Amino acid sequence: MTTFQINLYKGHPIIKDGENTMLIDTGAPSTIHVANNLFFCSDNFSCVTNYMGLTVQKISEMLGTEITTLIGADILSNFKILFDYKNEVVAFSKDETNSPMNETTISSFMGIPIIELTVDNQKLKFFLDTGAKLSYLDSKITSQHTSIGTDEDFYPGVGKFETECYEILTSFGNKEFNVKYGNLPSLLQMTLMLGGTNGIIGFDFFNNFKVCLDIKNGKIKYE
Repeated sequence: MTTFQINLYKGHPIIKDGENTMLIDTGAPSTIHVANNLFFCSDNFSCVTNYMGLTVQKISEMLGTEITTLIGADILSNFKILFDYKNEVVAFSKDETNSPMNETTISSFMGIPIIELTVDNQKLKFFLDTGAKLSYLDSKITSQHTSIGTDEDFYPGVGKFETECYEILTSFGNKEFNVKYGNLPSLLQMTLMLGGTNGIIGFDFFNNFKVCLDIKNGKIKYE
């Protein structure tokens, strides 16, 4: 097991590994790096420097801090990853962790994990996205709630945008927690529909649960 301290920069989990500053992004299918090869956790991985016009320089500009690597689902799915935001650590392991945590199954789309949550008494599917500081929900649902104001976010390929936000009680397992949801621009909302999901859950999920994510085997452990 390899453990890193997380810097939660504006809700985005960033780790330092030698010369590399890496954004852990379960919501991205591909890893983007400054070079075509990445040595990480004793393994060599091939990766791209440009994904559909997106480079780490462009992501750094949108983030507001410099990174060398956006580490996406293609590499993350090789590991069982423990996210512990309370203690600001993340751990990568190849082995099964025998922890006394609750366990449930998850699915995935293009390697991006999909989790089921309950909102307004409806069971809904969400992309589980460590790269998202804000969570997102279909406007058909948020329109039933009162706006708490606007927030700015960015999305690769779309750039920065503003959205109305809504604080909505959400449940997972037997725990209820508040989530700040925005609405995606219509182009991105269509992407959700392609994946058969109703939204994106990000920072607020990981801030409320200690999570062990196993994308390859379709499992999540949590407490």
